[in-house]
Amino acid sequence: MRRLAHGAVDRLVDRLTALGQEPVARRGSATDFAALVDEPLPRAGSGADSSLDFFFSRVAPGMSKLDHPRFHAFIPSASSFYAALGKLLDAGANPFVGSWLGGATVASLELTVLRWIAEAVGYDQRAAGIFTSGGSIANLCALASARAARGHDDRARHVVYVSEQGHGSFEKAALILGYASSAVRKVPADDRFRMRVDALGAAIEQDRSTGLMPLLVCANAGTTNTGSIDPLPAIADLCAAHGLWFHVDAAYGGFAALCDEGRRKLAGMELADSLTLDPHKWLYAPMGTGCVLVRDRAALEAAFRVHGDYLKDVPRDEVNFFDRGPEMSRPGRVLAVWMLLRSVGLDALAEQVEWDLRVAGLAERLLSEVPSLEIVCPAELSVVTFRGRARAGETEASRAARDTAIMERTLASGELMISSTDLAGRSALRLVVLNHRTTEDDVRRSVAGIARAASD
Repeated sequence: MRRLAHGAVDRLVDRLTALGQEPVARRGSATDFAALVDEPLPRAGSGADSSLDFFFSRVAPGMSKLDHPRFHAFIPSASSFYAALGKLLDAGANPFVGSWLGGATVASLELTVLRWIAEAVGYDQRAAGIFTSGGSIANLCALASARAARGHDDRARHVVYVSEQGHGSFEKAALILGYASSAVRKVPADDRFRMRVDALGAAIEQDRSTGLMPLLVCANAGTTNTGSIDPLPAIADLCAAHGLWFHVDAAYGGFAALCDEGRRKLAGMELADSLTLDPHKWLYAPMGTGCVLVRDRAALEAAFRVHGDYLKDVPRDEVNFFDRGPEMSRPGRVLAVWMLLRSVGLDALAEQVEWDLRVAGLAERLLSEVPSLEIVCPAELSVVTFRGRARAGETEASRAARDTAIMERTLASGELMISSTDLAGRSALRLVVLNHRTTEDDVRRSVAGIARAASD
């Protein structure tokens, strides 16, 4: 066991050491990748050494490397090795953190780290919460809590409000919880892609006038598309005036509040009734580590509390996390976050977030200096949106095709990876900085690659 584990760790460290020299990602069909990894069901095992060789020679090289210093696509997950060690502890010790009886020490640790996180981002430290698999389940927990607080019986009349720039996971959460698609209102955004408070207020008034029951507003603390921050204080005031649950989806941007600049930009987030955060984004934890905090513990537990004869030995006067989320069996997700926070400390993480913001600013400046490109939306956090500048007499379809070509050429080069999206009906490209391995030189190299692709 020691030999195998030491060998695996050595090879993982070798992989991390070589990341910057490896291709970021590559295109491939199902047939291409099946040729690499598909095998018949093994009747007799090949042994762990052979399996490790298989992974590092055939699986790992073809992965999209989200921890690569020039992976700028989507919202990356660049796990710290300290956090990876915590996940190793979770897998090796294999705690059950669904109930207090099943894993009291790790459950107690989860309560502690949830309090740490609330304190770190300026939220109510008495809030109840739970680590989830990601922002999607965290958003579901928040909506379920709001529904429990406001009454299940009125579900048919409930309306929830999300920005047209909001993450699709919230709409999916509503569908999972039994709401019709008509119960989700998409609120228009302004020219900086932030929710329009006037449009939100008008939608609430209109729905009330027709006998519907506005339930919740989901505001963004950093949209996935542009990193835009909705006007949180104004939305909080509107929710308070109308008696609505105020939820903030801060899955991407919330941990910017670790540093002074980020906390100023996210002012109003602390007013939320519930808050989604993703440690596997801007807290450098491994994939599969999300978090939700809910100010009203009773609402969170009312949404998920279960009973069963097989649970008669579970102490009801302690925290049982199966009463705070949809899972009964749950791993020790907290261990990755605990290991990272305890090992490096909050100050170092705040400095890293500040660095990411600064390097994203550098990326925006460099891109703005490329004559064939234009910035679409100034970076509020660490997402830079840009597009190919229209040429004289060029159609929008032709210009958009050049955006796609830039994305494909940079991906094919293996040097970097960016992503594309649509903003206000026009295509755009996105470059994200959210990686503790990304240096200024990496950003300069990425922008040079983009400029070359744009000139072809």
